[in-house]
Parts: sequence; structure tokens; C-alpha cells
Amino acid sequence: MSSLVLTSSSDHPTIPTEKHQGAPPFVCKFGMIVFLLSEAMLFAGLIGGYLVLRMASAQWPPTPNLPALPKILTGCNTLVLIASSLAFHMVEVSVKNGKSGRRWLFLTILLGSTFLCGQAYEWTHLYHEGLWFHLGGIYGSSFFVLTGFHGVHVLIGVLLILWCFLRQVFFRSFTQQHHVALDNVGLYWHFVDIVWVFLYTVLYIL
Repeated sequence: MSSLVLTSSSDHPTIPTEKHQGAPPFVCKFGMIVFLLSEAMLFAGLIGGYLVLRMASAQWPPTPNLPALPKILTGCNTLVLIASSLAFHMVEVSVKNGKSGRRWLFLTILLGSTFLCGQAYEWTHLYHEGLWFHLGGIYGSSFFVLTGFHGVHVLIGVLLILWCFLRQVFFRSFTQQHHVALDNVGLYWHFVDIVWVFLYTVLYIL
């Protein structure tokens, strides 16, 4: 008969508690900040290149008879994006106060999608007016690269917020104690909004 071996409680595998799962909150937030800094450098390089090309040109746009950019329409679209950032801030406030914040999440998704639809309409209008990636020389290509690159970031942000919304609706994943992922999505969304304010100023106002 085989002998029985008694093991102490320390020999059994320890079941991790919720607070030990995943990386610590400050590590997650630090990682997002580093990522956003790299994105800021990328946008700074693109905007800086645009400004160099603009200052080196005798006239801007260099090709005559190009359609004017819709400043008022895009200005209204800019206000929509700023409103979406304020709506997401209300999401964070609601969650930290013990509420779900689902309505504010839905409003943020709606406003972000409205911005994308407005930009798609603007692109379609400019295309029919004769301004596109391969039209208008360096002016057209730089304009669509800058706005298009930012538009991709907005689309990713809307998808991330939709992911937060679905998690909150079905699982109530974000609470007063656990909202690190929500905070990181918020950092990303506010960053995207700030970048657009710079782009709108450089491309449409100056």
C-alpha cells in the first residue's frame, strides 16, 4: 500500500485574487502615455513637414483654381468632436461616482461617428470639386494624408469606445474600483481631439 503524503496548505497553488490579475494600474496608464507620446511625435513630424512645404512655396495652394476648404462646415465638425471629448469626460465622472455611464458612452459614440460622417462628406465634396490625393500637387496630397491619418485614429477611438460600451452594458466591467481600461481609452480619445484642434488651425485657419 502506497504511503499517504500530507501536504501543507503552502504546497497548493495560490489562486490569484482580482487585485493581482494583470499589470498594476499605474503601469497600464504609463504604457498608454508612452504610446501617445510616440503618436504625438508622429503627428508633429507630419504637421512640421506640411508647414515646411507651405513656407517654401511662393503661393499656397501652389496650384491655382483649387476649391476652398469648407471652414465653417469643418468648424462645426470640430465642435462636435470637442463635445464628444466632454461627453467621455462625463463617462469617467459617472463611473467614478458609482454609475454606469452608458448613456454618456453612447453619446460619445454618436458624436464621434458624426465627426467621421462629416469628414467623409467633406472629402466627397472636395473630390467632386477637383481636389484629391493626386490632384492639387503637394497641397492635395499633404491635406488628405493629414486629415486621413487623423480620421483613422478617430475610427479606432470610436471602436474602442464601442467596446467599452458593450462591456458596460453586458458585464458592467467598469466600476469605482476598476476603470483602468476606461481611463486609457479616455486618454486616447482626448489626445485625438487635441490633435484635431491643431490640424484644423493649421490647415483651415492659418
